[in-house]
Amino acid sequence: MHAPVSRRVALTYLLFVSLLAVTGMMQLPIAGRYRITTVPGLAWLGDFWLTHRLHYVGAVGLLFLTGYLATRWVLEWRREYALSALGWTRAGILGLLLATGAVRVLKNLPMVSFSPLPTLLIDWVHLGLALLLGLLALTRLACRASYWDGGAARPSRRGNPVS
Repeated sequence: MHAPVSRRVALTYLLFVSLLAVTGMMQLPIAGRYRITTVPGLAWLGDFWLTHRLHYVGAVGLLFLTGYLATRWVLEWRREYALSALGWTRAGILGLLLATGAVRVLKNLPMVSFSPLPTLLIDWVHLGLALLLGLLALTRLACRASYWDGGAARPSRRGNPVS
């Protein structure tokens, strides 16, 4: 069964997630430490403020795309398509990733101050969720699984094939 999401939307999602993965990892001080910046064309990865801004751009794009897809699913697609367990897992991880990202944005505001322990916990949970999302994508590819269950949605109580 094919998914209701077009190939263009799926590639846009992949672009945003890839941008977020690269810029998120470069927020850690690894670009200079592991000499990534010495590779021709990758010196920009060592600029913290540039990667920080690009991370925010990617986050805005992912928020917009996630909101669009969630709205379409609630209003249209849930009648015809059901999310598989893998799809629900990805939706949950994305939701938690967006929530921890929002807390990180809040933490970066000049008038907001968190103590070190909550800051560390949010940072590690955000990083862990990003890694979990990547592992979930690899699992999906390895198992040739789908985020959508095959077949139409569940029958309603009235006996109609579409609920």
